[in-house]
Amino acid sequence: MAASKSSTILKISHSFSKKSNTGIQNMASIEFNNIFDAVIDNKDEANELQIRADLMSAIRDIYEDTDCGKSKFAKKVGLTQSKTRSLLNGQIDKFSIDILVTCLFRLGFRFKPVYKNHQLTITVQTV
Repeated sequence: MAASKSSTILKISHSFSKKSNTGIQNMASIEFNNIFDAVIDNKDEANELQIRADLMSAIRDIYEDTDCGKSKFAKKVGLTQSKTRSLLNGQIDKFSIDILVTCLFRLGFRFKPVYKNHQLTITVQTV
């Protein structure tokens, strides 16, 4: 996965019209690059929440792609069944980025960031 310029995730628009000779309709809008920017004032915290949500989503996709039950999956990722249930249900507040990256490592994936020629790329390696 290569780092790229972020795109708009959420756009909130409010239309209003003003009586005028031209009848032009004006549009006011707010754009967010991260869904959490819409609900959290701190951009660092919103970014961390988005990363955690992305990692949790990937882990859930891996779980759905495997034919093992929650108990076996819990053992693979090194969590209790209760924590695994919370992870698969998207309870983002219960997991740090560190724990999620460790779970992905235990599932056989490792992130390899490389900075070269003023560009950051991140590849996912299988281990």
